[in-house]
Amino acid sequence: MTRATDGPRRERVLVLLDATSAHRGDSRLDAYLDALTAALGDELVIVCRRPDLAHFRALAPTAAIEAGTSALRWRGIRMLWRQMALPRMARRHDVDAVHSPQPPIPLLIARPRVVTLHEVAAFTGRRGPLGAARRAGVRVAARLADEVVAPDAHTAHAIEQACGFPAHEVLVVPPHDDPARFAAAHRVAYRAAAAMVPAATGPIALPSARGPETPAR
Repeated sequence: MTRATDGPRRERVLVLLDATSAHRGDSRLDAYLDALTAALGDELVIVCRRPDLAHFRALAPTAAIEAGTSALRWRGIRMLWRQMALPRMARRHDVDAVHSPQPPIPLLIARPRVVTLHEVAAFTGRRGPLGAARRAGVRVAARLADEVVAPDAHTAHAIEQACGFPAHEVLVVPPHDDPARFAAAHRVAYRAAAAMVPAATGPIALPSARGPETPAR
């Protein structure tokens, strides 16, 4: 993994969340984005498609939310937008990190990157050119991201089997019914990506919903 070298610029990390793939038929991704938005709120700058603006605004009324072009409904346009427009948004909002809830990630960006890999079928369930392209996308995301997040150890091992990325380097953040624990776990990943704490790997151990954020070693 690459690692950011700049020191902390503010006490709280500000993260740009790419939510442009929301409501495109992946219910697990939708639930994950909703949980992140509701739990972290104004710690995020959320970028979404215009039809989703009211949805995310209702989840996080105080968050900075920006709607991208209506053309983002097309997957190919989203892929180009992530490489060309998203880095400009990150600079404009002066964020500390960028979170991609699934590959692909922005490649030419001067900000630390966090990627979540949470759909095992995307790694192992496709054959042929499409499956090869998805596995290549995951490999690129895992190698270039400053932190890789997965919801469980099973997914971390699936990433290793499909892409060769070491499971022990994946930060496992289980989905919690408790929003405070869910938010605290992601703050560990964000702060580690921004080089505010040492690199986080393995499962997250949080003593209580309001306890200290402690990445397990």
